[in-house]
Amino acid sequence: MKILKSVDLYKYNTMKLHCFAEIMYIPESVNELVELITMLKEQHLNFYCLGAGSNIIFAERVERPIINLMFFDNSLCYCENGIVQCGASVRIQKLISWLKNYSLGGIEYLFSVPSSVGGAVYMNAGRGRKFNMSISDYIQMVKYLDLSDMKIKTLCGNEYFSYRTSPFQKINVVILNVFFKFKKQELAVTERLIKERLEYSKKTLSADKPSCGSVFNKVNPFIIRLFMGKVSGGAMFSQKTPNWICNMGNATAKDIENLVGRVIRIHRLFLLKYNLEIRFFK
Repeated sequence: MKILKSVDLYKYNTMKLHCFAEIMYIPESVNELVELITMLKEQHLNFYCLGAGSNIIFAERVERPIINLMFFDNSLCYCENGIVQCGASVRIQKLISWLKNYSLGGIEYLFSVPSSVGGAVYMNAGRGRKFNMSISDYIQMVKYLDLSDMKIKTLCGNEYFSYRTSPFQKINVVILNVFFKFKKQELAVTERLIKERLEYSKKTLSADKPSCGSVFNKVNPFIIRLFMGKVSGGAMFSQKTPNWICNMGNATAKDIENLVGRVIRIHRLFLLKYNLEIRFFK
């Protein structure tokens, strides 16, 4: 286990905010992860679990301990009957590329998403509501650590998943590993789909500036478009991609919180539903 103190979180969040955590733990196995969380709970310490940091906004100083989940299980294994076992720490791009070795595919539309497999499953990452395609389409089983009783449990099937929603968002857990069954797919098809996704992202997403990706996973499309180009400090709602905040230089959590708060106030004023996808670590 690695322990970092007074660590700059710049490289641990895709928004590229310069913030500092008092302490970060980096467990390198499931056993270390379980032992660490048990210790923190026994000391009655609240903590944050951090994956790839693609939907996290850090405060300038984070006092709670941070557990980095990107190193405890990076395993990939091809099992019988086309089942793939994947550790939660594996980056989604690594999984997609690895699947080519077995002529499997189906989630190439996620190649541009800066996420771990655990994070993608937790958020049920997908292509978009109109396409009705999500990573849960291929989930067979998920092993997770239930933080309420510190027991490792199993969820079979994917019937409780929906658009950008997973059952894990309603309980306090850490996803450990996932069993998938992907579809058969020729190498050339996979490579074409990856290329198309990267070209699409370059064309339609504001990838030239650090961002946190989609801010809301439920928002009024007309209202969110009205905020395109709105600025607060170093943060700006993208002029190119709706529902997307960029770091234009030295943005802070307060800048981002201010922009998000404006959108929320309008929704509340008109009694409209919304759901925030990004999370603030304070």
